Amino acid sequence: MALGDSCASGVGAPPYAKGTNVQVENGNKCKRAKAAYAHSIANRAGKTLDFGACSNAFTKHFYEAKTPGKEPAQLDHLDASTRLVTFSIGGNDAGFATIFSKCVTAAPFSNCSSNTDQVDSTIDALAGKGKQDGVYSYDTVMSDIATRAPNATVVAVGYPRMFTRQGGKGGPVPGRCQGLAKVDQRWINARTNELNTALRAAAQRHGYQFTAPSGSFVGHELCGKQTSWFDGLLDDGRFHPNAAGHKAMASSIMNSLNNRQAAQEQPAAAQAQVDNTRPTGSFTLTRNGDQLTLDASASTDADGAVAGIDWYVQHADGAEEILTGARAIATVPAGEQVSVTAVVTDNQGKEDFTTQVSAAG
Repeated sequence: MALGDSCASGVGAPPYAKGTNVQVENGNKCKRAKAAYAHSIANRAGKTLDFGACSNAFTKHFYEAKTPGKEPAQLDHLDASTRLVTFSIGGNDAGFATIFSKCVTAAPFSNCSSNTDQVDSTIDALAGKGKQDGVYSYDTVMSDIATRAPNATVVAVGYPRMFTRQGGKGGPVPGRCQGLAKVDQRWINARTNELNTALRAAAQRHGYQFTAPSGSFVGHELCGKQTSWFDGLLDDGRFHPNAAGHKAMASSIMNSLNNRQAAQEQPAAAQAQVDNTRPTGSFTLTRNGDQLTLDASASTDADGAVAGIDWYVQHADGAEEILTGARAIATVPAGEQVSVTAVVTDNQGKEDFTTQVSAAG
């Protein structure tokens, strides 16, 4: 049984199964691809595939019908005869689709990482550290999977990181990777990591498997050194794994199934990490002629320590300058506006993004 959202249904890896890409009003648009990882897993595991994953699915669609398209609640596919369940869910709840639209269309001197409260609170709700209307925590989802399919092996499948650690350039927007500034690429990676951490911790609490596909995508990110395993900005399945990406995800899932003990070895560590809070970034920006003085030494971390601070300075010509250290100095012509984002990283690897815009002097 394959459940989840577009990352599981195979958006970006066409062709799609008949009746699941109906482009008329109220048509089924689940886009269940023949190259989706679910097919490969069913074949390699010797199982008959019941494919319930659907594009634009949220955690609520595990419990209620999805319309249009006449899709039943995804958990209704499960019963005592179910032997294997894979699922990817939570990205739409966290607003990733909206995030990409905002990042790509961000006005000059703005970025989507400067308005993170809604995304952060939703990830917290998925992790069980708060509540949000319409969002079901991973613990709730997994408890209900256990109730409905008590005899099943369950694999929670994480989301692969889309961008390189340093950020890249390439695609239809000059100086940006598929339309995204480097600071936004880093922010999306950071929140993908947090979502995966929450999913992993919940899976291990329930004795389930977790697959982290990001490792297999190294070098194949958008604007990476090798051929991308994601669709780009102008592709039909933009920002989703393509057929090669789904093949890599299938291999990661099979590795988890073949190494169950290894996948369950460190639940305590995963739980400790997801319980830690993000750091709180705080910085001052002082402008004197063409010199910007940046100071984030007041940043704090309530349950640990600040481990590093990086600065992303967005110049008028679209160039991004990256500086490092609690204090830094950047040179910007006095007559130019500039946007500065401080990325504060704590000793658990969580990151806070704080942005200020300085008007032309």
